[in-house]
Amino acid sequence: MAAPVSVVCTQRESSAEGHAEIMATHSQRTQSLVRGQFSHTLCPGGLHIDGGITDELCDANVLHRAHLGITLVIVLEGVLEFAYDGHTYRCDARHQPQAIAVSVCRDSTFRRRLIEGNHLKKVNILLPPEWLEGYADEQALPLLSALHRHHLGCVRWPPNTSILDPTRALLPSANRQHEADPLTQHLHALTIIKHLCDQTAGLIIEPVVEHTPTTHEPQVAKAVAYIETKLHTALTISTIAQACGLSRSTLQRRFRTHLGVPVSDYIRRRRLAVVKEKLLHEAISIGEAAYWAGYHHPSNFVTAFKRQFGVTPGQLIQSHTHAV
Repeated sequence: MAAPVSVVCTQRESSAEGHAEIMATHSQRTQSLVRGQFSHTLCPGGLHIDGGITDELCDANVLHRAHLGITLVIVLEGVLEFAYDGHTYRCDARHQPQAIAVSVCRDSTFRRRLIEGNHLKKVNILLPPEWLEGYADEQALPLLSALHRHHLGCVRWPPNTSILDPTRALLPSANRQHEADPLTQHLHALTIIKHLCDQTAGLIIEPVVEHTPTTHEPQVAKAVAYIETKLHTALTISTIAQACGLSRSTLQRRFRTHLGVPVSDYIRRRRLAVVKEKLLHEAISIGEAAYWAGYHHPSNFVTAFKRQFGVTPGQLIQSHTHAV
């Protein structure tokens, strides 16, 4: 089976009949990826509502930067598969509707997998950080308040009628005149959010197992958390130490004592681990991967990558393509 094509540039083209296509741009040509009906509403407080009744025309991975906040997805028909930084989520609604809420707390890459022949009917509601900070407190919406503290944590459940009815009302209509006005759509979204919190009160948030070591030493844990949020920047031991209220020497000593590695080795290993996921799931070149990992010369990056994982980046991509 051929590997799905990775797409980083897309555009939507609409017709007068209310249908639209999502197109992939490949240099001088375009390719149809998805065809169907789409709707989008921006509500007060920054809520975004997106509905779709679509047919996926080919196997592909569509990539872009993730939106911060909590994304609530209700899938009425079809299969939805997506990922954030290599962590994959799947909703199979071929037998019954499914719902999932995923929290994105820091800069991440979003990958959406398209499956040829998949007929998908779904609604997305994005709750951005500013909305969550204003409304999702522990008393009013405890589930969302807790989920917002877990990067890439999620909650899954089969939605009941109280959620399905307003969800269907948010789907796009072939006749634009029959679509609800923005205020009504906003009320439907709020109804879904409220029933979500009521229905899932007893569910447990599924955390993502991060590839980071755990430590009970508070300042080392603080340093690790700071590094994780700044991996894509020009980190220095001085800036990390300052952020944690430590001297350079104390930071280095405590890092070695509690994690068994120098600070610089930890940063290098984590950047290579992140880049490994990007090579597997995103359309980036070896040169781009080297730059992201902080190497000025791709040859040095390849050497370091092979030392850590036992294969070169090219061998990794090749073996993954064959496995797919």
